[in-house]
Amino acid sequence: MTDVRPFRGVRFDPEVVGDWGAVLGPPYDIITRAQAAALKRRHPNQIVHIESAGNEAEAVQAAALFAEWRGSGVLLQDPKPAYYVAEHTFEHEGRTRTRTTLYGAVRLTPWDEGEVLPHEWTMPGPKEERTRLRRTVGADVSPLMSLVPDGDGRIMSILQVAVQRPADASGTDYNGDQHTLWLIDAADEVEALRQALAANTVYMADGHHRYEAALEHRDAWAAGAGGDRSGDDPENFVLMGLVMANDEGLELGGTHRVVHVAPAEGAMERLSASFTVQDLGSRRTGLGADYLLKAISAIRDDGPTIGALGLNGDRLHVLLSGVATREAMPASAPLSWSGLDAALLQYVVLEPVFGIDAEAREAGEAVTYTHDADAAWQTVIDGNATVAFFLSAPGVDQIVAAADAGDRMPQKSTYFTPKLPTGLVLHAFDDGGDG
Repeated sequence: MTDVRPFRGVRFDPEVVGDWGAVLGPPYDIITRAQAAALKRRHPNQIVHIESAGNEAEAVQAAALFAEWRGSGVLLQDPKPAYYVAEHTFEHEGRTRTRTTLYGAVRLTPWDEGEVLPHEWTMPGPKEERTRLRRTVGADVSPLMSLVPDGDGRIMSILQVAVQRPADASGTDYNGDQHTLWLIDAADEVEALRQALAANTVYMADGHHRYEAALEHRDAWAAGAGGDRSGDDPENFVLMGLVMANDEGLELGGTHRVVHVAPAEGAMERLSASFTVQDLGSRRTGLGADYLLKAISAIRDDGPTIGALGLNGDRLHVLLSGVATREAMPASAPLSWSGLDAALLQYVVLEPVFGIDAEAREAGEAVTYTHDADAAWQTVIDGNATVAFFLSAPGVDQIVAAADAGDRMPQKSTYFTPKLPTGLVLHAFDDGGDG
């Protein structure tokens, strides 16, 4: 049974910080140092002051700031455990969307116990940084994002009642998105939610690194303090935002690959042996990334279709997968990978044609990743990369199927947009264990 509990959240006091939306920020993994600096200038209590800490010295400073804000009343801890439900309204591809998220404290269990299921592999660097921040600050600052099937609609029905009440906080963030927050702390609703959540599996959507970092911190805490991993101490739980898998505001974007090395000789011929390669014309006719993405969407039928700029001069191409593509995959590859753009690109294109193996990927110089198709396009145009590959996002059903089968997708396969905001509510470890 999945253990998702209410907790005594630590929240910004709007009466102290003023504009509540101005203190909300993005998670660490999508913000540059320049963007972080700009947000810090925007408000003295911007959550990025804490969330952007990277090295040991910055983590110590973040911990001191967290303690200072709590002591001065900038951050207040709610008096009793609650679940938190938030609506996030944003613009996506010309449409206004609203996503509903339930925030709770999820018991940390190893992946192989099957209560929280991963769908993607992780890299060691970010995990080390997040472990340090969690340990030093003594709190979960940014929430992980997960999916919950909620097949019978019990969870969403409770949330729909909650959001009809007056909000506990609302505001507009740095990006112009609207956020509204409600507390659910009535005993009957809390118990109903806890039971409904226990009947569901939690599928990790975004935050695999932070989940593993939280597990490492929990184990170190238990070893050092003699804590019980099965107990109710806050260190045994992690802050998570749970989105119902059928939420109409749930959006996935593609993670595009920008290649900085030259392909092997005869690249086009080698690619044509594994894909149906279509030439869409020259980029010099004024075409851009949007044109290529629309072409992919129009052509894509029963299998992955990958767009490319730079394979052959100024030409644009799409690579249509088929039987030959699947046959070119390693024999050890899970069956579920045959429908994933990222897997086919990695093992049928990047490794054999560009020589980018796992070691080269981890080094971070041969290939970089971006969710911004225009940025990927421009990097090639400016001569700072050789080829850009444009990928479509996998479906929620593919993510769930891969997780259920125990098949992890290649790194950077999924990107949920927008990310959950940081600062709506924090999960501190000194609430006395009564959360």
